[in-house]
Order: sequence, then structure tokens, then C-alpha cells
Amino acid sequence: MRFTKMLEKAATAVTTSKKRNFKSLALSVYFKQPDLGMKDYEILSRASAFLLGIDPPERKPEGPYGHLEILEERRKTREFQHRKKFTPAGGEGREIMDLSWLEFVPREVRPQVHIVASSHVLSPFLWKDYYPQDWLTQVRQEHCTYALEVFDSENPNESLAKIGLDSTPFHHPEGRDISVIHFKEEESSLKTLKNLGVKIQYLRSPEKMYEKGETMYFDGYVVSEPNTADDQQYGSKPVNHGNTNDKIEDLRVFYPHKEIGKLSFHTNDRFFATTPEPLPEGLCGAPVLDSDGELCGTVEGIVPVDHKDERLAGSAAFIPSYVLASFVDYVERGLLQLIMPEDLFQMAVTAKKTNSIGGGLFKADKDGNYTKETNWEEAHDRALKALKKRYTQKEVDAILDTVAEESKEVLEIMDREGGDMDEIVQRVRAKTMQIRAMVRDQYEKKQSAESMREEKV
Repeated sequence: MRFTKMLEKAATAVTTSKKRNFKSLALSVYFKQPDLGMKDYEILSRASAFLLGIDPPERKPEGPYGHLEILEERRKTREFQHRKKFTPAGGEGREIMDLSWLEFVPREVRPQVHIVASSHVLSPFLWKDYYPQDWLTQVRQEHCTYALEVFDSENPNESLAKIGLDSTPFHHPEGRDISVIHFKEEESSLKTLKNLGVKIQYLRSPEKMYEKGETMYFDGYVVSEPNTADDQQYGSKPVNHGNTNDKIEDLRVFYPHKEIGKLSFHTNDRFFATTPEPLPEGLCGAPVLDSDGELCGTVEGIVPVDHKDERLAGSAAFIPSYVLASFVDYVERGLLQLIMPEDLFQMAVTAKKTNSIGGGLFKADKDGNYTKETNWEEAHDRALKALKKRYTQKEVDAILDTVAEESKEVLEIMDREGGDMDEIVQRVRAKTMQIRAMVRDQYEKKQSAESMREEKV
């Protein structure tokens, strides 16, 4: 069925069913390697996946007028988007060093979510310890395509939507069994999934400590058919194309599955949880949530029931949220470097390291480490050189004039009113930015009026 048909089906499902809440998605990996005699795409592997938000979640209303504050924030975002044609990053105000890498660029030029999955599912040919079959060594990334599906436990016979993914997954640089991938057409895909009730997950707060015995919730899909990647020889089993007789066969492949477990054991970078029964096949890549619905990690695998360490036997192993956070930071830095020109990217790197735009009163040593500058004259000279690299002399002079005027106003206020220096600086800076915004708006209106006159002529 074509993608547009899937979207139509998804829209119909939204209007005819009760409100849903999907925390995970069904992932299918298809491949076609002509050297193996393949003429059509076939299934290579299947498992679970989920959406991980890049921007922080929207602030929840607080107090009797909290909803009004949120409506005002949304109005300002729409106004900014209308004027600039871009959408700024969301979430509450934070320090520069606390922003994610992709928050330095508008949403329109980068992903809004990551799709998290197991690396051995997305690219089984990279995992020779798991899949030593000779035929799999002939399969490469360019032979694979990916899709996500949504299944309802009340009617799992047919997917509510099937959405194509980009063909380039990002794997963990140190070989951990975790990867992220992205949508081919994110805007329309997210809209469809949101209407179906698919939830975007957010990492558990690093301030929350993990405790032994803590309840963990697993949410994924059971896969009822063995993966082709498990076959010792390609083509050793027939491809199931549907019913071949008059009997109605159960052709379902994905079954939604939920399980509750208890945190039982951990190492520095891997956690284990006991469950009433070992997790079934297909839950690798599924999200692990805590009682607040925050993301604790992603399922890495299931410890064999005959494992010599009885504490671990049959347990679910999962990669904790802080390991996932470090991997996502690595991926997002790489994506930002692809999106931004190199000079702007280096400015973002400096801002993250020093928590200030342009480096502030910091200087870098030969190894790229930043230390706080104690010599104000050197800091001033360095900042001036940076300005001259990016702007014309006329623009530099205008910037320096603005700084001089602000400095003069700050000193006058200190003499006249006293008070905290930082607060006065912020006040004067806000006033300057307001005047600048007014001038810019007047300029844009003038340009728009001139453009309309030219069109009439």
C-alpha cells in the first residue's frame, strides 16, 4: 500500500477510535541484494523502536493562570516564525551550556525527534558476533530500507500507519548496541503519528537517582516470525506472501507487549531488571519507563535463563538514560557540524564550552581547553579581532559605539540609583535590543511597502 493510502487510513483511524497512547513503534528492516539473486525487497530484521524528543517538552501549566502564560509563549513563537520564517527551539530558558547541539539551529533545518533502535536490528551485518553467516557479509547499508508501523492491541491484524525512514542510521562510536535514525519526511510523519496517539519520549531527569527494586515499565512489540538475518543460508525458508489455502491463517507479525519489572542489578553502563517472565523476542530497542513516564533507557537484550549468575538469569538488560544521553549528544554534535558552516559551528562549540557567546572572558589553549581570562585588555583585543573577521569596519564601529553607549548608561545608573551591576547591565541591554527590534520592524515594513509599489508598477 502506498504511503498516501497509509496516511488516509491513519486519519480515518483517528476519527473512529478512542484516544490512544502509543509509547513504542514496530520497526522493519528490508533489504535487496542483487548478488543474492533478489529482485524484490524482503524482510531482514524486525524489532521495537521509539521516538526521542530533541527539544525539551512543552512546559506544563502551573497555577490558575499557567495556561495563559503558555498561550502567550505560543503566540510569541508564531509571531517569531511569521517574521523570521523559522521556529526557535522550545522549552524553558536555560544556560547556553545546557542547550542541546541542535537547539542552536531552527527546527526547519534539523530533526525534531530521533528514532531510537538497536544497532543489531538496523544493521545486523555489522554484528558478526551475533550473525556470523557468510551470506550476510554481502549485505551493506545501501541495500537496506527502513519503516515504522503502528499497531493497536485491540486490532493488531493491520497496521494503522506505515512510514518510511531515512537510509542512514547513526551507530554508537564505541560499539554499544544502540542507534538512531530519522524520518524521510518528518513534518508529515510526526503529524500522522501524533494524531494516532504516538508519544514522544523524554530522557529521565539526571537528578533522579536509580534505586534497587524501582518499578520499570517495558513497552514494545513481540515479533512472531524469525528474522531472515538469523538464517544460516539465505533462501533456506520460503517467503510468506499470504494465505495459500482456504483456511484463515494468523499472519500477524507484530504483537504489542507491555511488561512490568523491578530494577535488580547494574554495572556502570548497563542495568538489569527482573520480570515475571523473560521478555519475548522483538523487544530489543523498546523504551524502559519509570513510574513518572520518564525514559530510563532502552532494552538491549535478554540474559539467557541458564546464565551462571542466578542474579541475572532471565533478566532484561537495558542501556540507562545517561548512556543514551551521551550518545545522543555525540550524534547531535555531528549533525550540527553537517548543517552549519564551519565558522558558525566553532562558535557554537565555544559557546557550549564557555557558556557565553563568542567565548566571553575565556581563552583556548593549544589543546582546545578553555580557561578564564584574567587580563581584560587581552580579552578585549581578542573579541575585537573576532568581530573584524566577521563584519566590515563600518559594522564593527557601529557595534563598538553601541557598547560604549551602554557602558556609559550603566555607569550613570550606578551613580544615580546604585544597585546590582549585573541587573543594570541586563536592563540596559534589554532596552538596546528593544530599540533594535523597533528599527528592524520599521525597516522591514518600509521594504515591504517598496516591494508592493514595485509590483503595482
